[in-house]
Amino acid sequence: MDLELKGQAVLVTGAGSGIGQAIALAFAAEGAAVAVNDLTRERCQETLELLRPTGVPAMAAPFDVTRLDDVRASIGEVHDRFGRLDVLVNNAAIMVNNTPFVESRPEDCEREIAVGLFGAMHCTRSVLQGMIGRTHGRIVNIVSDAARVGQEKEVAYSSAKGGLISFTKSLAREVGRHGVTVNAVSPAATDTPLRREMLGRLEAKLGAEAVAAREEKVRRVYPVRRIGQPNDVADLVTFLASTRARHITGQICSVNGGFAMPG
Repeated sequence: MDLELKGQAVLVTGAGSGIGQAIALAFAAEGAAVAVNDLTRERCQETLELLRPTGVPAMAAPFDVTRLDDVRASIGEVHDRFGRLDVLVNNAAIMVNNTPFVESRPEDCEREIAVGLFGAMHCTRSVLQGMIGRTHGRIVNIVSDAARVGQEKEVAYSSAKGGLISFTKSLAREVGRHGVTVNAVSPAATDTPLRREMLGRLEAKLGAEAVAAREEKVRRVYPVRRIGQPNDVADLVTFLASTRARHITGQICSVNGGFAMPG
């Protein structure tokens, strides 16, 4: 299926690895120009190297999504390079600790919410006027089924993603008349560096055998009996950014192997 994304200009936040990296590569495979965001230029570099063989225009856009002035300045550079910005994918997020809320530090919770929610709002604020002016734009927010059904030991992370779900729906109602769609893609457990880091901490605490048993229990929760891969998410993101999805907005689309089936 031709998604008609060739020549489109795309910014993916948190694209230095994991789901964000997979999304950047998926857009490049469709012929889109890609701006790769992460905290530093060094973090962007691996993804840029992977994009190089595709031949599409690509650039690093290093900035901290929680700093609005930096976001605006860097997105201005993306506009200067590509001439416009057609698609924004708000993927940047962090999980500082996988601990019960009562044991969490307020500053860690604030950071998780600042990156996952306010970061997406800052990036959207910085691109939206241009999209409205061109009467065309696609915003895709990466949320989480942890927010849709709840997840212990991920209270602040889930809260950030829950806020992003509400942001998605409310903004979609505001900007649809201007040719801009806003949707969210909601993964469950996905094999990313973030998740592998969390499993590493658990292994140090509980041991390899206990973690292996835990992972087997997790797989059994999924009707498809597998942990998601970043490409599973990227495939849906590119579709939602395409003209094929022009009549889809304000939707929260789970990519979760049947883990949860919210109505």
